[in-house]
Order: sequence, then structure tokens, then C-alpha cells
Amino acid sequence: MEKINHYVYNIPEIRELINDDEYFENYYKDEVSKFETNSNPALSEYLKNKSLRMNDQNAIRTYIVINTDTLEIIGYFCLKIVNVKFEAEVSKKLKKKISSDAKKDNEFQAILITKLARNDSYKGKVSGKTIMDYALSIGYQIYKSTALKHICVDWYEAKELEEFYCNNCGFEIFQSKRQENNDFKLVSAFYKY
Repeated sequence: MEKINHYVYNIPEIRELINDDEYFENYYKDEVSKFETNSNPALSEYLKNKSLRMNDQNAIRTYIVINTDTLEIIGYFCLKIVNVKFEAEVSKKLKKKISSDAKKDNEFQAILITKLARNDSYKGKVSGKTIMDYALSIGYQIYKSTALKHICVDWYEAKELEEFYCNNCGFEIFQSKRQENNDFKLVSAFYKY
């Protein structure tokens, strides 16, 4: 892979760095319009149509990985703190491994990576693992500040996603469930500091 300089900023940080609302809106609109994820177009659509609103509502925090030479968007991820409830099939042993509180409460708090995507134009140039490493690094900072020690991801069952999250990034599957009204199986995995 070629060397590309990059850094991660959340949307409020970018807005603060630019310090001009109109310029920020124009920059953001222009850059997200170039962002494409053909393997999952919903990820592009979120960035283009919902990311600013969701951040302004403080419902979720979107982090943008930026090429520091061109200011193009390489990728992004979203973080949110959630209570994760266990499905009935999760063993007591696994609950205890996740957290002693999880074993007794049947749930645990975690940072949920709700979205993670790389711009198709950076495929083969910046790995998805690089984007995930930024997410895990921010999760680690949160852990050091608050003792919140879990990061979770969910995905619809697919071998390539399991390979990426579990084998490449170190997550461990703890449950899965069929979604109502469709045949998709939602898989959940955790990462613990």
C-alpha cells in the first residue's frame, strides 16, 4: 500500500477547526458527496444524509478519517454508548468473561461501533483495519477516562465480516439472533480492554 497521511477527527472537531459554519457546511457537503461504498450503499447514504443531524442531536458521534494532504474523506466510523442485553443462549461462563456485572444483570454497557466504512477510492490504499484501529484507540481513551472497557460491533451474518472483525481486529462473537420480518441473522461481538 502506498503511504497516505491521515488522521481522525469527529464532526464537532472539524467544525471547530474550520471555525466558519458556511465554509464547514460547503466542505463537508462536497467531501461526503464523493464518498462511495458500493458494497453497502447505506453507509454512504448515512454519511451524506444523516451524519450531521445525528451528531448535532448528540445521538451518535461520527469520526472521519481524513487524508491530511488532500483533505478527502478516507473513511468513517460512529460510536455510541449502549446497554447490551444478552440473548437467552449466552452462557453464564461467557457473561462472566465479559463482566461480572453482566453475569448478574444480564446486560453490560459498551461503546457500540454502529457504522464503519472506507471510501471505495481508498480501497487497496488504506485498510479497513486502519479505520478500526482509530475506533479502538478512541475506545481505549474512553476506557482510561471512565473504565468503560467494552467495544461491540454488530453485523448481518457474512463470512467476510466475521473474518474482518474477529480474525483481523480481535473481536469475539458472543451472540446472534434472527431479525424479525427477514431472514437475516444479526451477529454481535465484543472487544475488551
